[in-house]
Amino acid sequence: MTADLPLAGLSADARRLVPHPPGLDEVTEDAGRQRLATYYLYSALMAGLIGPGHLAPARWPPKLAEPMQRLGLTRLAPVTGRGLDAGLTPAEQAARRSPGRELAFAHLLVDLVNRGGLGPLCAPADKVRLADRADGRDLEVELLRGDRVVGTCKVADHWELVAQHLAGAPLGGPQAAPPGTRAIQGKVARELKDTGIAHAVSLGTTLAVSVHPLGAAAGLGTRLVRSRLHTGTDQAEALRRLGRDLSALAAAAEGEVDELRRRTSR
Repeated sequence: MTADLPLAGLSADARRLVPHPPGLDEVTEDAGRQRLATYYLYSALMAGLIGPGHLAPARWPPKLAEPMQRLGLTRLAPVTGRGLDAGLTPAEQAARRSPGRELAFAHLLVDLVNRGGLGPLCAPADKVRLADRADGRDLEVELLRGDRVVGTCKVADHWELVAQHLAGAPLGGPQAAPPGTRAIQGKVARELKDTGIAHAVSLGTTLAVSVHPLGAAAGLGTRLVRSRLHTGTDQAEALRRLGRDLSALAAAAEGEVDELRRRTSR
């Protein structure tokens, strides 16, 4: 009970300072938005849309600013390198500082596409590979059917879908499936039989962000935050039970020690 008293006082102070706190759903939704905003900036930086010193909204190009504003992510986006790092894994922090970050982004994209992480390829292609980079040209991926190249598209065009994937996939765990994935994939496959991945990116992004309230990616981010909250709650309860058990064992041990002392002092 004594350990709970300071927490009770803290709770009373919090209620006084914030008499009408937001509900858990609002908090987790905001956390999901913040996670998505972080990865939009990270992906834009890795793909070469912005430079390391262009994190502030005033420095964003339209290709980044428009979706950020449309999704209501601008106010939640980190504006400093330290703020961005706070939402990234150590490996991602190292990658964004690397002089070869655009190449790292290209390899990440190829891996995600070939593992099915960004939805279906259009019908003529089975997989993709990174194209040899010509002097002065942007990085590109080649669409392959068997060993034959059937099309190409720019790596940087995929920044938004990569950001959505990174925002929604649990860290170190399996990819979470967004709501309506089968329907989205079916629509993409039907409408893009004769087009390249660049068109799939545009349609896939439009479909993803049209799902209420923030689209598949933000929904995944929110569910990820919620699952971690539940996991944290479960772990806290387990630790609390362990604490009670240890306290009981400590009390029993002290009783036995006192009894031994009384016996030896006779």
